[in-house]
Parts: sequence; structure tokens; C-alpha cells
Amino acid sequence: MEFNLFSTAAALIAAAALTWLVLRFFFGEQKAASGAMDVSGKRQTATITVKGGYSPAVVSMRAGTPITLTFDRQETGECTSHVVFGDLGLDAMLPGNAVTDVELPALPAGEYPFACGMNMVHGLLKVEGNASTGTDKLHPLTASAEALMVDSAEAERREAAERTKEITSLTRLVAIGTVLTLPVFIVTMLHMANPMLVPHWMVNPWLQAILITPVMFYCGHPIHAVGFPALAHRSPDMNSLVSLGTSAAYLYSLVTCVAPQVFPEGSREPYFESVGVVITLVLVGRLLETKAREGTGKAVQSLIKLRPRTAHKLNAASPENVEWLNPANFTDMDIDTIAVGDLLVVKNGERVPTDGIIVAGNASIDESMITGESKPVTKTTGAAVTGATVLLKGDLVMQATQVGANTVLSQIAAMVARAQATKAPVQQLADRIARYFVPAVMVIAIWTFAIWIALGPAPQLAHALITAVSVLIIACPCALGLATPLSVTVSLGLGATNGVLVTSAKALEQARRIGTVVFDKTGTITRGVVDATADWNKPSYEQDTVKEGSPEAIAALRARGIRTVMLSGDKAEVAGRIAREVGIDTVICEVKPDGKAYWIAKLQRERDENTATSGSSRAPHDLIAMVGDGINDAPALAQADLGIAIGTGTDVAMQSADVTLMSGDLRGVIRTINLSNATMRNIRENLGWAFGYNIIGIPIAAGVLYPFTGWLLSPMIAGLAMALSSVCLVLNANRLHAANINVGAADSTAGSGSSTAGIESAGSAESANAANATGSTTSNAPHEPTVIIDDRTTLNHTNHVSDQSNNPTNKENTMDMGMHMHHNAPAGGETATDPVCGMTVAVNADAITREYEGKSYYFCGEHCATNFMKAPQVFLEQ
Repeated sequence: MEFNLFSTAAALIAAAALTWLVLRFFFGEQKAASGAMDVSGKRQTATITVKGGYSPAVVSMRAGTPITLTFDRQETGECTSHVVFGDLGLDAMLPGNAVTDVELPALPAGEYPFACGMNMVHGLLKVEGNASTGTDKLHPLTASAEALMVDSAEAERREAAERTKEITSLTRLVAIGTVLTLPVFIVTMLHMANPMLVPHWMVNPWLQAILITPVMFYCGHPIHAVGFPALAHRSPDMNSLVSLGTSAAYLYSLVTCVAPQVFPEGSREPYFESVGVVITLVLVGRLLETKAREGTGKAVQSLIKLRPRTAHKLNAASPENVEWLNPANFTDMDIDTIAVGDLLVVKNGERVPTDGIIVAGNASIDESMITGESKPVTKTTGAAVTGATVLLKGDLVMQATQVGANTVLSQIAAMVARAQATKAPVQQLADRIARYFVPAVMVIAIWTFAIWIALGPAPQLAHALITAVSVLIIACPCALGLATPLSVTVSLGLGATNGVLVTSAKALEQARRIGTVVFDKTGTITRGVVDATADWNKPSYEQDTVKEGSPEAIAALRARGIRTVMLSGDKAEVAGRIAREVGIDTVICEVKPDGKAYWIAKLQRERDENTATSGSSRAPHDLIAMVGDGINDAPALAQADLGIAIGTGTDVAMQSADVTLMSGDLRGVIRTINLSNATMRNIRENLGWAFGYNIIGIPIAAGVLYPFTGWLLSPMIAGLAMALSSVCLVLNANRLHAANINVGAADSTAGSGSSTAGIESAGSAESANAANATGSTTSNAPHEPTVIIDDRTTLNHTNHVSDQSNNPTNKENTMDMGMHMHHNAPAGGETATDPVCGMTVAVNADAITREYEGKSYYFCGEHCATNFMKAPQVFLEQ
């Protein structure tokens, strides 16, 4: 080829100018649209149009005032079917071609990004001003708990209906695209192989244009209707790249029909077959992906579908002197009409319709769908039952105590949905890259075209068009966006069906890094049953029995190199006996109820000091987890790197801990770690595929192999590769459904608890024992635990000291951890003691108070205040 300096310089200058325009357009400052006050003057509102992106993409609101964002979704499809506020833990479904209001509370000043469910379309809510919201940092769950619990079943039904409608539409478009494209594709391929095989009229470009034009504009409408608006909204996605690539190829081909003379010799061949094949393959990929995504949330969907639709309501006011199994004495009612206090008949083989208490009869109940434990539980009068569990044997009458959104089943579904709306830290890198990915691909396509025009062999224009279009089409930003959320979605559902409820993607990621597990004793390792001979006002737990599964769980942790510590308010001899029985490494006894958080903080501080002294980065297994079951454990659960709450099903407090074990079996800790390991392995596979595919595919599409092989990637092959890339991610994420998270000690992983070695003393008695508090051992042989006595009489962080022995509550049933976990003790000023959790709270105008018998009581959070008003005398007697 003859080198032309002028044309080369012109092409490169044009490419540089286009690059500047692309970067300026996509990364220039976007003006925020301000919200308006509604007619009441008490709520801010803004309308956001959803069509290929969010318009406006940046919304400005004032701090301290509740917010309503109205999403006007003018499209269908999987991508924008949800809007996710990751910082708020909010995932709201946006039905297609409908208007949806998303209610947010008064937010503190800051930036709150939101994105579509596939993490490709992004927007930003900017809250400005200094108005007080009552807290400096919004708890990530409070904004969404109410909305998510309203009707998870209805949301699931609507989403399934929309997905079915999309599958039907895509199937029709794929069929039409295939019928119209296949003749053009076959004829073109045969003509390229041997022109004598095909009559001349069959390769007429006008005939090809007539067949492919409907594919371009009708079949491709779902792609273009999203792709081009996304470009206009400065949030380009995969659809934008496909729209640009196919439009360029279609216009080029159309010009070869109308005015072929404008192109040089050798560059007058149309590419209608590439247009048709690319669009059809993209639709095929979207169809396969949509079908595959049906399985990602099936675990939670299966839980929701367990909810019975009818209940047998007893016609009498009491089951006494009534043949309640007689159908004449009860009426079948829709489950939504059942109210708290109703008496319901549950017969052998039926599901319990809602949460309640048995008032007559007894039964053997399968609770595996809630707790993950397959062993049936025998229950009789006075026992609590959970909705959706199954009566394997027996009949009973129950009184409904929770209905609708307040049932355990509904709260599980809401909790998992809330967790799915959060982002794992590992996703941050992919998000940052995705932000620049599509503009970068457009820049690469521009320079690919310019270099081939300026320096490529003849026919330059044809080669430039093929390579630039291939670059645009082969790139798959969706792969980066989907890599983490898909795995998280499947894993959270898998955990829920195995009795492990994880509140956030961050907790799911971090659980695999646990190096030390700190256990509360009473009610966690042991059953928490008060000695029968104890005084009513001073219970003791000397005869307390170890829970089933506790020794196995602790042995499995130690086999993995994870250190185990037990905190107990008992005397050294009692705590030491339990520690030896279950195999605990270190026991800290005579701990005051409000001293547990102190010891967690001490372990964390010493870990950090050891890391700083060694000069190395933190070990891969260095996080400290706290496992507890009661109100007094709440501060320690909040202080720990990972808080794991023990629940009894109906009493579980889902808003507080990072992880909740529904069954109360400590082997759930092993399940949590296994789930985290399986999830992160799957995410790494997805990210490896996403990055590897794009890093390898884009240069090949740009033609880097041409100087060595003389081969250019066809846009059709690029379209096929792109279409299958996201499908591979979805299929790989669905593999998690088969993961076995019940593997015990035999599945040991290398870890070390040595990063937390060496508990320094806080008092003289601790000093004598601290030197022996070394890292964990991997031996399961019986051993003598290190015993440390907490001899402190006061604590620095609170002026309230209580004695665990003065708590008459059976800890097996005190799983009730509210928002108080996230409050610190006030630094100064007048204070009061929360009668529920014992924490010190400030007495001021913002304090949460309740009146009882003419006296005001102060609380750290609404949850404690609510529990207090249920039974004030119980807490005041402590």
C-alpha cells in the first residue's frame, strides 16, 4: 500500500478529536435536577424517567426531609426492572411501562448512588444541607425494611409474570430474525466459498436490504430503544455498543446499494448478513440469559411459595369442649383475612398457616424449610409454631400471633431481598471499571477505524469498518456488572434455605476470613436452662447442658485453624468445665454482661497491634466473629468484625446481626464460612471470565492477529461471543445451587488464628494467664483450655454495671437484638440506663423515651423501647 502522509495525519487527528468529544460528553459534569416539595410541604418529590437510563441521572434533595422518587419506567426487560440503592439496602421492583413510587426517609447529607438490578444503568441522589435527621449515619436497613416486608410474594409474582412476558416476546423476535436472516446468511456464505454456487439475483444487495431491514428496526427495537437513550443519558451499556455497531454496518451497506461509487473499489460489499446475524444472536443471548436468571432467585421464591393460601379458622372462641377437627366447626379462610388472635386448626400433613402458639393438641413438626434442620420437632400446648412449617404427625389448634408481613417467613424473604440490594467489597473494582468501560470501548473502536484507514492494507475502508464494528459488538460490559450480583443472589437464597440468614453482601464476603470465633456461653453453647434448685431472683446455670452440635462445631472450627474463645459470666470452675467439654481454646469467665464488647474490642486492638509490630499486612484469616443469643450480647455483636446471632425462629431479630442462625445450632457457623468460601470462589470465576473475555476478545476484534495470520474477526462471530458471554456467567452462578455448605471438619481450609494471639490483661488476674493465650491449634485432641478471669469492677465505656446472675430470663428465649447495637455510649452530659439492654444513653431532646406508671424511661433505640412496653415489669425487676 502506498503511504499517504496527509491521509494518515487526517485520520489520526480526526480520531483524536472524536476521542476528546467522547470523553467530554461522558465524563463532563452533569447538572443535578432539584426535587420539589409536595402539597403537604413535608416531603420532597422528583420524577425519574427510566428508558435506556435514568433521566435525570442526578437528583438533588435537601437533608432532613423525607423523599419520594417516582420512577416512570417506559420500557420492559430485565435490565431496569429493579432500582437498587446499595448504601440504603433498598431494592425496589419497577414494573414495565408503569410508574412506581420509592419512599425514602429523611437522609443525612451525602451522595447515594443507585443502579439497575444488572448494575449497568447508574444514577445519583445528592442530599445537601445541614438539617439533622437524628443520626449522623443512616443505618443501611432502616430505609427499606418496611417496604420490603409489605408483600414479597406479590413482588415475586409480578416479576415472574414480567419475565414470562419478556421470554414470549424475545422468542417471537428470535423466530422472525432467524427466518429473515438465515437466507441472507446462507447465500452470502455460499457466494464467498464459490460464486458459481449461487445465482446472481440471490446476492442482489437490494434483496438483502429488504430482508434485513425488518430485522434491524423491528427485531432490533428492544436493543435500540435502550441503547441510544442510554447514550443520550451518558450511561451507555451493551445495547449502546450493539446499536452503534449494527447501525454503522447497516448504513454502510445501505449506501453500497444506493451509491456504491462513493466507496473505493474493493469496499463496495454490503454487510447486511452481519447486521441480521448480530441482532438475532444478541436476542438469542438475551433470551437464554433471561431463562437462566429465573433460577438465580429460586431458593427465596421457593420459600415464598411455601406460604399457605388458606387457613381453617375455628368458629368457636375456644377449643375447649369443641370437636375442633370436625369440618363443621371451622371455616376455610383466605390467609390474608387472618388476624392476630384468630384460632386456627392445623391438621396432619398440612402447613402451619402463620406464626402462632399452640393452644390445643400436639404434633411433630418439620421446620427444615425455616431452620435448615431436617430433624422433626415435637411441640405441644404453649409452644410457638412458625408459618409454612409442616405437621408430620398430629393435629393442633393454634392462636395467630403474627400475620402477613410480620411472620418469620415474610421477614426472611425481606431480609434476603435487602441483602441482595447491598454490594460486596469485591464488586467495587468491577464497578469502577464498568463506569469507564463503554466509553473506553468506543475510543478503541475509533482508533481501530483510524489506524486501519491510515495504515491498513487494501481495502482499507472495508477492513476499518469490520474491525471497528467487531470491537463495538464483542465488548460485554454486562459481564462485569453481573459477575458479583448473580453469585450473591444465588448464595443468599442458598443460605436462607439452610437456616443461615446473611444481612449483606459484605458479610457474605467477609465470613471466609474469620480467624477467631468468640462465643457467649449461656444460650449459645449451652441450652441456657436455669438450675431447678436456683432461687427465683438469682438463677444459676451450673447444671446447664451443652447444646447438640456445639462440640462438633467447635471441633470443626479448630480443625480449620480457627481459634475459639468463650465469654461467660460464670465462675471459673463452671465455665472451665463447659470449655473442656466442647473443646474451647480460651475461656474468659466472670465477665459482666456489659463487658463482652470490651473483650471483643481488646482482641481486635491486639490483632491490629500485632500486625503493626510485624510490619506485614493483615492475615487472610484475621477477622473476629462474635456468636451470641441475647440482649446483653448486642453490643459485642456490633463491635465484632462479624456478628452472628443465635435465633429460635420466631424470636430472631433480623435487623441487627450480620448473620442469623435460624436453628440455633452452632454448626451454622461452619455453614456460614462454607457459604462464603463457595460464593467467593464463584465470584472469582465470574470476574476472571468477565475480565479475561474482554481483555482477549477486544484486541482480537481490533485485528491484532492480522499481521501474523491474515485473519480478521467477523462481526457475526463477535456477536455470537458477546451473546454467550453473559449466559456463561448466569449458568456458572446457578452452579451454586448445588453447593454443599453442610460439610464439616473434613473440609478443612488453611487459616490461622495466630493474628489474635496473646490476650493481654486488663487486671492482675488476667496478667497471670495472658501469656498462655496463644493462637489456635489444629488438634482435636482433648486439651485444657486457657482460663482468664475478668476481675475488673468497672468499665470505661459505661457507668452501668450489672450482674448476669441477676437476670431471671431464660436466655434460650431472649433473642431480641434491636437497633441499639449501633449506638455508642454518650461522651458526656446527663445520662440514663436503658432498662432493656443496660446501655448508657444520653438524656436530651432527641432521646427515645416511654412513659410507664408516671415515670420516663430512656432507650438506645426504638426496638428496645418497643420490647420494654410489651412487658415493663419484667425489665424493671432485673
